[in-house]
Formats: sequence, structure tokens, C-alpha cells
Amino acid sequence: MNRRLGIFGSIMAMAAITAVVACSHSGEISYPSNEKEIGFEATAAPLAVDTRSAEITTTENIPEFRIWAYDYGLFAYIMKGVNVTRTGLNSWSYSPAVDWTGNMMCFTAVSPASIDINTNPWWLDMIPYQNKGNEDLLVCRVTNVKQTSGRLKLHFYHALSMVGVTIHTSLPPNSVRVKSVTVANVSDIGQFRYPAEGFYSTTTAREVSECWDIYGQSNRIPVFLSDNGTLLTDQPLEADNQGYDFFIPSRLGDFDFDTYFNSSYLEIDYRIENADSSTIWPDASTDRRLLSKDNPGYGQIRLALGEDLPDKRWLSGMGYRYSVNLSGPAEVPPGAASDPTRSSVANNVSVTVTIL
Repeated sequence: MNRRLGIFGSIMAMAAITAVVACSHSGEISYPSNEKEIGFEATAAPLAVDTRSAEITTTENIPEFRIWAYDYGLFAYIMKGVNVTRTGLNSWSYSPAVDWTGNMMCFTAVSPASIDINTNPWWLDMIPYQNKGNEDLLVCRVTNVKQTSGRLKLHFYHALSMVGVTIHTSLPPNSVRVKSVTVANVSDIGQFRYPAEGFYSTTTAREVSECWDIYGQSNRIPVFLSDNGTLLTDQPLEADNQGYDFFIPSRLGDFDFDTYFNSSYLEIDYRIENADSSTIWPDASTDRRLLSKDNPGYGQIRLALGEDLPDKRWLSGMGYRYSVNLSGPAEVPPGAASDPTRSSVANNVSVTVTIL
């Protein structure tokens, strides 16, 4: 597996939501009606270019977030699960208004606003999370805040990883038919624990990733499915039609071609055809381990997800693009049964991972 390392120019490489002065649509500065009211400054850096970005909930298009404010002087929450809504290009509002107390406070926020936080001032705030795959999860925690007026600058961080698969072929166009693409043995259930000390401008993707507790990694998550199979042309196929773009950051299990458990891999069901749509591969001599169990008539290749990634893991706020070239039949890797950590890639299949 070859690896190319890139920089995801704006926010996917663990960017924060940076604060700017709230503005109305006319560009005029918008102040709270009472300077003692708690106000917020939060906006989004532009999302890096991605063909799916318009359909994904990210910092660029979130309509609202939800916030909790704990007052250490009062030993109580003065805001608890309050929805803060975008009212303009860079302006936000909520109701009823809450005044600053002058005491030391802690603010914990999340977006989308449909997400609930299990709050506990004496322990860690946490989010029990069931990943839907089609929306980002943004988290924010600011501690040791003491103000008597004005707006609070909030910095949100991406809690999930973004994963995409692109498939192409060096064979003649319309000779490779792709049926399905599945991400196997990763988790879509976990618990995100807000750090007691909060997040800072120096917080890294790795530090945010360590806030996750992952529950099980035996899930099979389909990211692409075609009823009749999709023929590869001279243009790459974006294998993402199942609406699953975001994943819980995970340590990816070592790949073992002969073991389906505790091994994180990308599974692709495809076949090679003649011009008359008759099947060239798989055929009667194909190893049974290369035959799809779910899609009769199709062969299957399994590719390691974490083999060439640092620490074999996905990190929060990072994007990972798997580019797969199906240039012939899948093959059983030499020594597969006796060498469980070897690459799954045979001579006829290559994969490049780009960290965005």
C-alpha cells in the first residue's frame, strides 16, 4: 500500500471555529440588547473542497448549537441545553437571555443541537453517541471564564473522522463492474468524554481522539451499493452513495486476510466482464476466499484500512481518502494464512491512502 500525505487546507485538519464579531445580514455589528447578557461569537472556516460537502452538516452550514453554562460560584447551571441559533451571516441568538454573574464559569457546547450531553459538574460531561454517518459532530468546552459583559468566543473542534473511497481501473472502460463497498470491523457506537480542563487553541487531533471510548468494532458499514453493479469508466467512481461519510475515530485492527474478526478492512465486491457483459472473473477456478458471500457472481477483495496510517488509526477532524485501482482479478496474497500482518494488496489491485 502506497501512501501520500496531504494537507486538508482549511478545517478538516483539526481546525477550530474561530470567533468574529457578530454581524447582521447588512454587515452592521449586532450587540445584545443588554451588555450584561451572555452573547456568543462563533462562525465557520470554509470547508475544504469535497464533492459531497454541500450535503454534509459541517461548521460551514450548522444552523445552531446547544450549550450548557455552569456557574462555580452558584454551584448551578445558569444555561442547560439552550439552543443557540444562527440569525445572520455571523450572528447568533437564544431566548430567554441570561446575564453574566461575574463568577467563574464553564461552557460546554455541541452541534448539531439535536445532540444531548450528559452533564455532571463533579465528573466528566459526556455524549453517548450513535453515529449516523451523514453529519459532523462538533464539540466545544471553555473553562475558567469570568466576565461581566460582552460575548464569549467559542472554538469548536471536529470529533469525527471523514472517510471516502474512490475506485478506478486501468483496464478498458466498462470492463469492471462494482457491486458494493463495505467498511468492516469499525465502530459506530461510542462515548465522547469532554476533558475537564476544556479545549485550547493548541489542542491536537490526537488529543480530541483520546476523548472517545469505543464500544465494539465488529460492524459492517456499507458505503456504496449498486443494484445491478456500476461499470467503471475512464472517470473515478466516488463510492459513497449510502450517505456514510463520517466515522468515529478508531484504532484499526491489523489486517488478516484469513480472519474476519478483529481485522479492520475495506471490502469491495466486483467482477470483470467482456464487452457482451459475460463474466471473465470470477470463474470456476477462483479461490473460494475471493468469492462474495453476499453477492453471487461477484469476486471480492479485502484491503487493510490502517496499514500505512500513523499508529494505524483514524483521528478526529482528519479526512482519509482511499483510492483503489482494480486492474485485474483479486488474488490471495502469498503466505496469507501464515503471515497475518502482511498487506492484502495483490499484483492486480493497488490502494493509495491520502490524509486530507
